[in-house]
Amino acid sequence: MRRPLPTSSARSTFLLLQRGLARLRWIIVLAVLAVATALGLPRLVERISHDHSPQAQQAEADLRAISAGLQQYRQDNGRYPSTQQGLLALAIKPLRAPVPAAWPMGGYVERLPRDPWGHPYQYSADEEGTTYRLFSFGQGDPDGDDPESHLIQLH
Repeated sequence: MRRPLPTSSARSTFLLLQRGLARLRWIIVLAVLAVATALGLPRLVERISHDHSPQAQQAEADLRAISAGLQQYRQDNGRYPSTQQGLLALAIKPLRAPVPAAWPMGGYVERLPRDPWGHPYQYSADEEGTTYRLFSFGQGDPDGDDPESHLIQLH
């Protein structure tokens, strides 16, 4: 048995309902996209502006120069300076152990710069002197709530 064709008013109501559901789906999709954008966009903009700021670029140039001095120190002495010796070991011959056997006159860096925000660069090495960590807290306050939120380091 065949079903009778719906009347034109029933069909138009059905089509209207379908269009309404399609619009509702689009509204939901747009709302989800708007929320995702509102949550993610500020972080993205901050990261992009942070990475391209003149201060961040200067800090990265300083970190590269200090890193080159650290590499030369390791090549000459078989290890990086200890955490206790710090970056000062690149400018002044350390007197505390492990005292470097081959330390060139004038050191490994011309000077130890401060980061563009006026803070010293941060350095630490493992016990064996085989790896190190070199970074700046950036515009963040090293003693603040989340100093690592503005961290600048070489990758």
